[in-house]
Amino acid sequence: MPTPKPEKLRVLLLGASSEGDLRVGREQKRIRAAVESALHRNQIDLDVRPAATTADLLDGITRFRPHVVHFSGHSNHELIVFEQDVDEHHEGHVVSAQAFAKAVQATDDPPLLVLMNSCNSASQIDDVAANAVPFAIGMADSIDGADAINDAAQFYAAVANGRSINSAHLSGQAALELAGLESAALPTLAYAWDADPATTFLVKPITVDERV
Repeated sequence: MPTPKPEKLRVLLLGASSEGDLRVGREQKRIRAAVESALHRNQIDLDVRPAATTADLLDGITRFRPHVVHFSGHSNHELIVFEQDVDEHHEGHVVSAQAFAKAVQATDDPPLLVLMNSCNSASQIDDVAANAVPFAIGMADSIDGADAINDAAQFYAAVANGRSINSAHLSGQAALELAGLESAALPTLAYAWDADPATTFLVKPITVDERV
């Protein structure tokens, strides 16, 4: 019986900006460009949803079965803002961090990583890593849009070049520090007690036998 081919890394990119902030679109473009220029670009599939509603979250989780859920938008210590399904500026649809975590878990194949590229989301990730997924990354403070974009692009570039979650996280932090951001405002990584980010690789090189 032939050996099953390894799965591609599936990344669900959710962007929500009910007030029309253009950062979300720029970030998703930078992430795609970073992946497409990386060593293992053919081993990653992106599902990009730039005006994400809670329906997009649930549909993406159940149908796309992502290994990584990436959220870009607005949040605070306890709440996350998705969009409403309307064609005009609006205040958004606010959900609790607990409701978001339950949605991420609502599948037989839960993600490995949740990345919250939104302000003050670091306070949410310990619970996410303890109860929903093995790894979670969040922002320790408010973060400028350009800094958030640089961190995300560098993180996914490192992942797509075969680096571990820990190495990719440190690479994203380094990009921000080189741009002048203070360490207290850097993204933080949380993980379950039985998970090791230094030995977990989201993308692995495909051998010659696996290509056949």
